[in-house]
Amino acid sequence: MLEANLNTIDEQINFDHLQKQAHNIDFHLHRGCEIYFLIQGDVQYFVEKSVYPIAFGDLIITNEHEIHKPSFLSNALYERISFQFIPALMNPFRTEAFDPVKCFYNRPHGEQNKVTLSPREVASLRDLFAKYDELSRHPAAGSELLKLSCLIELLVFVNGLYTQNRKTDDNRFMHEKLSPVLDYIEAELDGDLSLDHLAKHFYINKYYLMKLFKTYTGSTIHEYVISKRIAAAKRLLSEGCNVTEACYQSGFRDYTAFLKMFKKKVGLLPKDYV
Repeated sequence: MLEANLNTIDEQINFDHLQKQAHNIDFHLHRGCEIYFLIQGDVQYFVEKSVYPIAFGDLIITNEHEIHKPSFLSNALYERISFQFIPALMNPFRTEAFDPVKCFYNRPHGEQNKVTLSPREVASLRDLFAKYDELSRHPAAGSELLKLSCLIELLVFVNGLYTQNRKTDDNRFMHEKLSPVLDYIEAELDGDLSLDHLAKHFYINKYYLMKLFKTYTGSTIHEYVISKRIAAAKRLLSEGCNVTEACYQSGFRDYTAFLKMFKKKVGLLPKDYV
């Protein structure tokens, strides 16, 4: 198992350092867990039903079932590091005493995603990122082992921060009119979640609802609903449902459209997901 993981290490870990002008990013999911570190930018971060104000020195951690996106408040230069990994990679290293992926799963869904670091912790984290980046840029004999070792060291560090912590959720906020709408969407994923229906159900002008949602998330209700349904389909597939069951139980009505959207969002067809 270890040899197989080492042979595919670059398929199971993705390190990405991005710097560019602020641009729209839709709700999305990853195949695995993500550690997101903001370096600069005028950003708030949306996870499931929470919006976190973030600044340099903040981490956002998510698992493969939590939809998320950064939302930009201005056109300021944006720079971040994203470190993604397949959680099964850590299975050989999980013990009763320590679970490397604990902070990604042992918390309420879509909550406690934010971790604020001290200047010393930021420096230590950036050293680990720089070490992994150097291994990726200049591969050599044994690089796979060192990458895996670096990932383990990173997860030990992040779990330590999370456990000590540290204002994991104090600053999340959502507009009072949006919170019940998001709760309703989550509870009624297999029902009618059109903008007209939501506006009528909550006695809100649909254009005001569109504007409010765009202001807080930087995206549309339709995009949010699609992403929530894909997240539900992923969960159903991982729990043993077949593709047809996952399609209809997650709220899709068109099987072909579901296959196309799942491939677009996840990068795999549903039959290849588990």
